[in-house]
Formats: sequence, C-alpha cells, structure tokens
Amino acid sequence: MLAPLAALIDAVRGRDATARFYFVGDYVNRGSESRQVIDLLLSLTGAKFVRGNHDDVFDQVLHGKAYLGGATEQQRLAAFGWFMQHGLGATFRSYGADALELEQMLRRPTAGALQRLIDLVPENHRRFIRELPAVIEAPDLFVAHAKWDPHSPSDSIAARAGSSERMRYTVLWGRFTLAEIERKKRWRHRGFFGHTPVFNYAVKDDENGQLPIVRDDIVLLDTAAALGPAGRLTAVCAETSEYLQVDRGGVVIAGDRGSP
Repeated sequence: MLAPLAALIDAVRGRDATARFYFVGDYVNRGSESRQVIDLLLSLTGAKFVRGNHDDVFDQVLHGKAYLGGATEQQRLAAFGWFMQHGLGATFRSYGADALELEQMLRRPTAGALQRLIDLVPENHRRFIRELPAVIEAPDLFVAHAKWDPHSPSDSIAARAGSSERMRYTVLWGRFTLAEIERKKRWRHRGFFGHTPVFNYAVKDDENGQLPIVRDDIVLLDTAAALGPAGRLTAVCAETSEYLQVDRGGVVIAGDRGSP
C-alpha cells in the first residue's frame, strides 16, 4: 500500500529529518502495490528491515527456500497455491503478471509456469527478499515480525531463534496473548513487533483497535492498514514512544504518546 507508506515516511521526516527507519515486515501480498512498495523501501538510505511471514512465503516461492519452509519443488508449488488465497496474486500482478496466467497456474501448477512468473520480479527485489533477516538486534531494542517468548531473554535472539523450527515459527508466525503482553518480560531490550492486528487485543482506551500498543518492554505496531477502511499505518519513535499514523489514503490522522 504505497500511499500510506510514502505519507508516513514523509510525516516522520517532517518531525525528524535524521530519523532511522526499522520495518517490522510484510512488504508484499496484502495490497496491490508490492513492487512499488519495495522500490520505495530500496530507496531509503540506512533503513533496516526484518522479514514477515508473507515475505518468507514469497521467498520460498521465488527461491525454493526460506527461513521457515520446505525446499522441495512440491512444497514450493504448494506455498504458491496456499498464498494465492492471501494476496500473492496481487503481488505478481504488481510485477506485470496476467490474471489469466495466474488462474491457469493455480489450476495446473508447474515449475515452468512458476518460473515465468518469477522472471517478472527484478533481481534486486528478489535479493531484497532473500536477504531479509528474521531479527534486528540493537543495543537498546530488537525487532521481530511476530513474537518473542516473554519467558526468554532478549540476548542473541537471532542465533537462538534460528536454532529450531519451533522458534523460527514463533518469530514469524506466533501471536502474543493479552496476558503475555501485560506480564513482565525477561527481556533487557524493548521488543517491536507487527503481524497481529492490535484489534485482537482488548486494550483499554482503544476499543476500535486503531492505536499501537506502546509499553516499556513491548510495542505492537500492526494497526491493520491492509485489512479495512478504518485501518492505519503506524510508526513509533523508539526514544520517546510518540507515534504517528496515517489512514489508507495517506492522510496523517494521529500523533500521540501511545498507551502506558
């Protein structure tokens, strides 16, 4: 969704021209402008990105390998068929794929037909997806797409997250419970996450699920920009806990300190 992304970046830069950007994943599938979104992300100097579960499935489709996913051709074709239900068709159409070709591929998936679709994706975009890390670790924070166990320390997360299939699944696909959000974590660093729309959590003062959950140890950023007309795209300042939001049309609609 290019308009809200571009508008939010401009709004942040309007507050702080030297802002450093960290992104929590899912750059493809949910909107019709995946190619344009990645073009914009690649133009940002010094920005850092983690992979989301949608990016990981796209990686599996593009390369036959991913952070979490099988490497056989059959598994690759199965991933294609599965995520055609979750926006992958829109992603390939943003690269110029024909709707009829996608429909035929879905009915009769073959490696050759899939390769023709993959060839539409520029090499620098494929490399961007392939090189996305699962975790970003900094001295004062860490970023992962979905979840990190509140019982687990926040040191060397990238190495430990990759040590088992269960932990890789948690980082990309896991979902916090409200009790986990509210409990004291073992983390020394503040964690920033996307993946689960905040309307899944019954948080006081935000009945509509449109505000980020901003706490001393955890920040949940997914305010459902891609899921409905009331959705928003959100950025939170790691230093001050202030946030900025834009609506789906790219209009700045909120800026505050977040919830306690």
